[in-house]
Amino acid sequence: MKFTIIATSDIHGHTERFSQLAQMISARQPALLIDNGDFLHGSHLSYYYDYIVQQQHPQIELANTLGYDVAVFGNHEFNYSPEKIQSIRNATNFPWIAANIPGFAEPYFIKEINGLRLAVIGVVTHFTKNWDECGSTKHLHFENAFECAKNTVRHVREFEQAQLVILSYHGGFERDLHNGHLIDLEQGENEGYRMLHEIEGIDLFITGHQHLEIAAVQNGVAIVQPGANAHCFAQIDVTVENGTFSFEPSIVQVDASLNMQSFPEFDAWKKQQLGTADKALTYADFFTPRTKTTAYTQLLHDMQLHYTGAQISVIELPYHAQGGFPEEITREHVLHNLPRANRLLVIRMTGAEIRRAIEQSAAVFALNDKGEIDFSMAVHYPEPQPYIYDLWGGIDYTIDLRQQTGQRVTKLTFESNPIQDNEIFEVAVNSYRATGAHNMQMFQKKPVREADKFIPELMMEYIDKNSTLTVHIKNDFQMK
Repeated sequence: MKFTIIATSDIHGHTERFSQLAQMISARQPALLIDNGDFLHGSHLSYYYDYIVQQQHPQIELANTLGYDVAVFGNHEFNYSPEKIQSIRNATNFPWIAANIPGFAEPYFIKEINGLRLAVIGVVTHFTKNWDECGSTKHLHFENAFECAKNTVRHVREFEQAQLVILSYHGGFERDLHNGHLIDLEQGENEGYRMLHEIEGIDLFITGHQHLEIAAVQNGVAIVQPGANAHCFAQIDVTVENGTFSFEPSIVQVDASLNMQSFPEFDAWKKQQLGTADKALTYADFFTPRTKTTAYTQLLHDMQLHYTGAQISVIELPYHAQGGFPEEITREHVLHNLPRANRLLVIRMTGAEIRRAIEQSAAVFALNDKGEIDFSMAVHYPEPQPYIYDLWGGIDYTIDLRQQTGQRVTKLTFESNPIQDNEIFEVAVNSYRATGAHNMQMFQKKPVREADKFIPELMMEYIDKNSTLTVHIKNDFQMK
């Protein structure tokens, strides 16, 4: 017997490309179609349907037509409110599973293919609760992903008589699959390597979250990670002969020549010009806006301080080598640079907490063998990840990478006065950072106030009201 299993993961609402994948998947007629989480949240189109027109995401109808068998909850499903999550579940024709969220979803899905009994177990990284910005997980209990996966695999083998067990884990690998070298901090966010090597009874292991493209077979277990943002999917061709399984996993890239679903109203909305700047507020390399104050980062600080009345502003830049705003700024430019629907909060921080937060950010970088600023993980690993790096406005500070980690902030002043450890400041920060995720507990505070709109909307409004933008550098920041 031969049949095909197809898995998607981390589509993040990129429905335009997903419509091309859907045509490819439909032509292959898989016996089992699985989504491994982060299905809707995370694209410009999702932002438009979720927060602007507030209508059902068109990707749901496309997924229903395609005929998914089952979907696993990913961490970004919980960026939605509990009511929105329930509306998504009601709108889809397939079940959503999560074995390690008891009482919230079924732990697994059973399907028979030509008399062969398959079990699909869904597990989501239990770090999801750490990233909750809107209280979606407040009343949910996330069990340890590894322990839950281990127990559920045993259960479906013994009590469901599953002949083929698929573990679909919205999480990734903490170690390299081939040599076992550490590629992530072993804190529990990603436990795929441990699951693969310590849980008996898995036939097919679907992973995600890290946005990698993986297709391999190790010790008879097929392993896939189907990429992200609808650029590809994982196909696993299964052969059953004399009760023995053999697998041929592959990553199939999107065929860009296929017709792409269009959204004219959305396209017109995102191309709408918001305003202008007296000069381009752009950057053309990764390090420049992260190592000194630029007109673009100053603009972000100006906007945050304007809407919050805070004394100090904290921003993070997306993982782009190029960004910022051109002279003519559209909604699309804003969403490209501020892609997440975070809220803007004001919290109170002491001078000591501010210093500690900057030191933790400073640990992201190091000087390489050529004396150039580089990621610390390219110099020595593991170290804090680049996505914990923040830029601060309203203060003057210097980071000296020649100093030891934790002692790199050599200047830290507010209104020309050195910041004292016991001073208290009002700090504008996004709601994701305020969760305290990634060991940034100094931000985990109850907000004293918050803006009434998402940060991208505030930026759009600020550009509209202050066009033509003229930006003046107000504070001195440098990294050396």
